Amino acid sequence: MSSLKISKPVAGHDMRIGSGFTAKHLPEDAFQGLIDPVVMVDHFHMTSPTFQPHPHAGISAVTYMFEDSTSPHVNYDSMGNNGPIHPGALHWFAAGRGAVHTEQPEGANPHVHALQIFVNLPAAKKGHAPFAVHLEPADVPEIRSPGVRVRVVLGESQGVASPATQQLPEPFTLLDGFVQPGARFEHVLPRGWGGLLYVVAGELALSAGGEQRSLKAEHGLGLQLPAESATAQETLQLQAQGSTPLHFALLSGPALREPLVKQGPFVMNTVEQMQQAIRDFQAGKFGQLVMPS
Repeated sequence: MSSLKISKPVAGHDMRIGSGFTAKHLPEDAFQGLIDPVVMVDHFHMTSPTFQPHPHAGISAVTYMFEDSTSPHVNYDSMGNNGPIHPGALHWFAAGRGAVHTEQPEGANPHVHALQIFVNLPAAKKGHAPFAVHLEPADVPEIRSPGVRVRVVLGESQGVASPATQQLPEPFTLLDGFVQPGARFEHVLPRGWGGLLYVVAGELALSAGGEQRSLKAEHGLGLQLPAESATAQETLQLQAQGSTPLHFALLSGPALREPLVKQGPFVMNTVEQMQQAIRDFQAGKFGQLVMPS
């Protein structure tokens, strides 16, 4: 019998901020801890600047742009990075001990369709210096077979590996997949890994660990193959359910299984660490972000 753990489907919670931002919000505590190391995912649409510059600490704040976005999402941060995240690109901001950033749609016909992902940093790396990893759309490799196109944005699947993976603070896989009715895609989840399977559009039929699940659009489910499992890996079989093409995202990494103390954009292991991070931000230790006039 498989040791794979699968959560119940969870609907993204509606979020709206001002007139230019809507999202489906998926927090880690909705999945009984199975999506560890993922802390939070927002599947969002943004058509105008919404957020003021803000701090992060203890996590990586990851932006992945879907290809149907019509404008760049421009990143500004206190490390001196300033540039566009184009449709199909990824920007990974490993905040470590703390930095300040903001991202906003710019240009003609602004519409950003993307995932904002908070990936937890292990306790040993929460105090590291912040840094960023950027991957342009043309550098994302793809898996192609009849009725299947999967962008391997991060990590590896079916022998196809992203060039950005080695720059990350911890191993992580991000797949952006498109499956036509009647086709099938398979991905191997390693032992000790957890993650989130999310349906962007269409409906998904999952077969894994001897179980079947159906997942509707804008719903997610947690998957984890515990480190104690007797099996070294589990194969996930994904198909479009019904006659509608499937668009899915799979986010996964080694589960940290460490205590979580969350407060807004900070994620630490203890209350004392959280209080210190807040003091460091208030003291200006996260650096300064000056937006262009």
